[in-house]
Amino acid sequence: MMPGTSLPDLPDLPEGAVLAERFVLGSLLGRGGMGQVFRALDQRTGQTVALKVMLTADLDSHDFARFAAEATALSELAHPGIVGYVAHGTTHEGVPFLAMEQLMGEDLDARLAREPLTLAESLSLARCVAAALAETHRRGIVHRDLKPSNLFLRDGSLERVALLDFGIARRAGGARGLTATGMIVGTPTYMSPEQAQGLRDIGPPTDIFALGCVLYACLSGSPPFVADTLMATLLRILLETPPTLSSLRPEVPAAVSALVARMLEKSPLARYADGGELLSALAELERSLPSQGAPPPARVVGLGHAELEPAASQPLE
Repeated sequence: MMPGTSLPDLPDLPEGAVLAERFVLGSLLGRGGMGQVFRALDQRTGQTVALKVMLTADLDSHDFARFAAEATALSELAHPGIVGYVAHGTTHEGVPFLAMEQLMGEDLDARLAREPLTLAESLSLARCVAAALAETHRRGIVHRDLKPSNLFLRDGSLERVALLDFGIARRAGGARGLTATGMIVGTPTYMSPEQAQGLRDIGPPTDIFALGCVLYACLSGSPPFVADTLMATLLRILLETPPTLSSLRPEVPAAVSALVARMLEKSPLARYADGGELLSALAELERSLPSQGAPPPARVVGLGHAELEPAASQPLE
């Protein structure tokens, strides 16, 4: 199907419809700018899956390319810390689809809005996400939109976290067709300086920076770069150094504060090179800490990015 071609709308896919002669549609789980996600029965395996279907009529080549990029990325990744891939393709009617593991639980955004994490919980989460990033980066893929709402806690378990939404992922040093210089891609509050500048060359350190922002939010109660407008947020990311975690929460060990500060360095070269290097640093850090974690940080009151959502490409002004 060529970009711009009208696709079937939701009424054309009723509950019980069969897609790709394999997936029996169930209830609608959610919808976004590019399509809908259904609960579906995989007749081949008998398992229930989440089926993402592109159903928006007004699509362009970037929409198709990004949907294809997400499907391709997931098809190459098999790791407990990444949402499970099942299948992808196009129906006889030309509708692109992506079948994934059906997840039960909540995302980290919801968890933080309800209750804070202890130091031990925060480090456990960071270790699990770093392990997922280690596999992602080993495969040459950069996620580019790591944030609490893209970290899903299976059955509410921090140690069963799953990295979601590879819709704007790209290969490090690969093709540049999806992003032009001067375009910002990602979610501003968790965006790296190189993303904030609209640079094309985005590598694994971008994901390290985003995870640093997530860890900072878990331990302090707020992401490190929060402002009322997009441009103010970008300027803070580019120019400001946030307070150290130890200065905000004296019970946070200096070694933890230093690790997060390195993750948030402005220069990609000053951060951990990739998920594997960060995972090693976290393991060494946890071995050096007392067995008892610090008391939980202050309750998170919003994560400061709602006014800048959804993640999108926006021109720098």
